[in-house]
Amino acid sequence: MSSSTPTQNIYDDPTFFQAYSTLPRSQYGFDAAPEWLVLQEMVLGNNGSEYPGIQNGHVLDLGCGYGWFTRWAQDNGAKHVKGIDVSTKMIERAKEAEKTPREKGIIAPSRGTLCYEVGDLETISFSASEMDSYDLVYSSLTFHYIEDFPKLLRQIRLCLKKTASGNNGRKGGRLIFSVEHPICTAPVNPAPDWKVLPTEDGDEGGRMIWPLNSYSDEGPRMTSWLGVDGVRKYHRTVETYVTGLLQNGFILTGLKDWSPSEHDVKDHPEWKHERHRPYFLLISAEVHSDC
Repeated sequence: MSSSTPTQNIYDDPTFFQAYSTLPRSQYGFDAAPEWLVLQEMVLGNNGSEYPGIQNGHVLDLGCGYGWFTRWAQDNGAKHVKGIDVSTKMIERAKEAEKTPREKGIIAPSRGTLCYEVGDLETISFSASEMDSYDLVYSSLTFHYIEDFPKLLRQIRLCLKKTASGNNGRKGGRLIFSVEHPICTAPVNPAPDWKVLPTEDGDEGGRMIWPLNSYSDEGPRMTSWLGVDGVRKYHRTVETYVTGLLQNGFILTGLKDWSPSEHDVKDHPEWKHERHRPYFLLISAEVHSDC
């Protein structure tokens, strides 16, 4: 499938961007992103994998937003980090944040380089110097805005380092990303999101359920979010995400249907209904040398 719909740059809408800036994730970064702990394990290799983290690595963040991950990668030893986002406002905010001293003080001159670029992931094409150059491509909650996911995967594979036979077992480049879980993106006309089943006597206030429908019908979903109508996302099944990776030269190395743990709910009682269905899909993969 080739992309035929112009990219919706909703984050440059002033009303939407202002509303987005009030979200906890926008204000507090990883501290307000509970799924980050699992993603961090995938990135650093703390889940039993053989990966050496990102020390001295080249890292690319697609849909970098405010630049929370790019700055974290630089702080954690990456040699070079690049962030790309379709939103000029997002890139401006990331650059502003880069000028602010970190909590531990001013950035040391020995730290790796960090740069930002405005770019459309639907039409992205890497330069010759970027081919086979990145150790890690990371993306948080961005790919569900992409219409042509297989095309983007092909471009990502081109820029990732490849596994070479006879190279002392060196691993190829990795792709780690999160998306809204397909169970969340599937419903057509989803608002209001949750439904309350009536009790046996017909009164409201019964069990909460998620109204799943149209799971197998992939394609665009128009929603109202943060006071803006017509926010476009693309629903695809878990099978499609995984098959897309396998068909475009990747090996699946991790998959997590993320929902809050019981411990999370103790700290955040308002999340209790989120345990009824996974909220995010987290995936890690590596480049396959034979493709």
